[in-house]
Amino acid sequence: MAGGGTAPSMKMSDVFLLVGMSLLLGGLIMHAWVDPMSLDEEEPSLNGGASMLKSDTITFDVMAISESTVTIVIEDESGEAVREESWNVAAGDDLEFEFMAEDGGFYTYNVTFANGEGEVLVDVDRQTMLDFIAYPIGIAFVGYGLYKRSLETEEVLDAELEG
Repeated sequence: MAGGGTAPSMKMSDVFLLVGMSLLLGGLIMHAWVDPMSLDEEEPSLNGGASMLKSDTITFDVMAISESTVTIVIEDESGEAVREESWNVAAGDDLEFEFMAEDGGFYTYNVTFANGEGEVLVDVDRQTMLDFIAYPIGIAFVGYGLYKRSLETEEVLDAELEG
């Protein structure tokens, strides 16, 4: 240690508990932290992408604040437009558009508000449920850490201090 002191080594049960709780918290943040993006005349488009397998879907939830013309373009890895849709959305209306990947690969999307303003929420839904793998692994680590903790015995030292 930098201060010249010593510290007891970390118990394996504590390591498993720490890693397991980190995986559970990371999985929760990964799924719960979704914010809609505001688009207007200053920033009229949203670009992004997702690596998708066959039958995975991307859902676009568009909420128009003012009357808007919304265009969504989805391109495959080669840059070829797979799907292009355009709508006129009235102020206060919502629009939901879903794209299902017919082939696996990396798909890019571009959501554009040609005029008006609104918010866009993009959600990728994977059919393999691979995004949820952090939860069972985290639960297994926490369970094993609790099991290891129950097996550990603390040595209590009785010492007499002579003064």
